[in-house]
Amino acid sequence: MVRLLAKLLGLVIGLAVVGAVASAIAAASQKKKAPLPPDAAADEIDLVTIMEGTEFASAATAFRGGRVTCWYAGVDLDLREATLDQGGADLEVRTAFGGTRVVVAPGVPVTVTGPAIFGGRSNEAGDAAASAGAPALRITGFTVFGGLQVVASERGEEIPAWTGEHEPAHEHRNGSSSAAPAPEPIADVAPA
Repeated sequence: MVRLLAKLLGLVIGLAVVGAVASAIAAASQKKKAPLPPDAAADEIDLVTIMEGTEFASAATAFRGGRVTCWYAGVDLDLREATLDQGGADLEVRTAFGGTRVVVAPGVPVTVTGPAIFGGRSNEAGDAAASAGAPALRITGFTVFGGLQVVASERGEEIPAWTGEHEPAHEHRNGSSSAAPAPEPIADVAPA
């Protein structure tokens, strides 16, 4: 029984390594075919980042959304200067082996849905119900071996760091969120 479990574990690890190598090779070949970065004034975007970091700031006057694909890379999508369409915006974010950060202006209602497999997602910008009547940003998609973070920051300010500057809001299964508790200080005890 132990040998069978060891063989199964070895098979799973081997398949994971082969899958990661095949994914990296596919990413390298797709990088050559990736579309050019969208225009900053575009109301719909198709932003593809493969094996490199990208920063994109939108200045759209009626942003309706689009798609962000991040593969073995990192993306900072700055929507603070964009004005959302009156009907809101739908953004599909697909992240594999990387990280995508979406930055919105404070008060923009944001919802984030979709699976995070061997990765995570956080919405520190605020729930769509918080600003009733304001156009909402609806983010869907998936994250595999990576992260998706949504933060709010004033226009003109530096984009917040991935960690440390904001208390992360942890999403619960029921949809509510709460800030992470601050760690308790460790008392300095002198030896007796």
